[in-house]
Amino acid sequence: MGTPDFAVPSLKSLIESKHNVVTVITQTDKPKGRKSQLCAPPVKDIALDLGLKIIQPENVNDEIIVERLKEINPDVITVVAFGQKISSEILNLPRYKCINIHASLLPKYRGAAPVNWALINGEEETGVASIILREKMDAGEIIMQKSMRVGPDETAGELENRLSILGAEILIDSLKQIETGVAKYTPQDERLATYAPKLKKKDGLINWDHSTEEIHNFVRGMSPWPAAYTTLIRNASKERIIILKTERDTPSSTETNKIPGTIMDISDRGIKTATKNGCIWIKELKPEGKRSMDAVAFSRGHDVKVNYLFQ
Repeated sequence: MGTPDFAVPSLKSLIESKHNVVTVITQTDKPKGRKSQLCAPPVKDIALDLGLKIIQPENVNDEIIVERLKEINPDVITVVAFGQKISSEILNLPRYKCINIHASLLPKYRGAAPVNWALINGEEETGVASIILREKMDAGEIIMQKSMRVGPDETAGELENRLSILGAEILIDSLKQIETGVAKYTPQDERLATYAPKLKKKDGLINWDHSTEEIHNFVRGMSPWPAAYTTLIRNASKERIIILKTERDTPSSTETNKIPGTIMDISDRGIKTATKNGCIWIKELKPEGKRSMDAVAFSRGHDVKVNYLFQ
């Protein structure tokens, strides 16, 4: 069971292993783009290429789907970013239960957006865990987990790509441990649990009253989706701008009395903007409805001046 790009390396690793993938269950095709054309989930595309049987339920817990799973009678169900809540009937159906790959060092960052929130919170280390899937969200016993250092400028998209590969490795290792009877199932410490709730587009609004470090982490944690955004105030007009990449300013030049969000300088380095405790360089951005571009190119082709305000 899996849906987005994050689940693709796991599916490929299963196919390349000695395990027999009898069925792939993924989400339904969704409309995308301005023309709202139906697009298949990445996992479906891979499954089609490999000639695997595919089930795309609106609700995986429907009685018809449960009956099909009983007929299949799987030894184990692997779940990687599937995107639907799974009933206890399905969780208890396989001989070796349902094994979930989660992109955090549990019990930290349970929930739908662990990679985003790890970056937003400035974590320098994260990782991937394999767990027995339980009804309580991401709270099952840990089979194994591995950590990974986070790059200081790494975006959520970049980090997720690296974690997806690590997740595939952990999945295969976990199945080996289960099969050979050496797997250890370690309960999570509920006192250490933190949560990473699903993000929405409206959550991307930048708060310029935050520190330089907080804004930098927020921008990379929101990239590529739902994307950090701000509004450029110039004269009587307002324009929504998506901020894709920022750069911290050097500590020696962070003192400023400017209102946070004020454009302080425009140069070949980008657009220098005041924050709560200093300033930050906007390096790459995307005007709403247009292509992404270098901040320098944007400033040259648009009406952007020092003392204009982002808010």
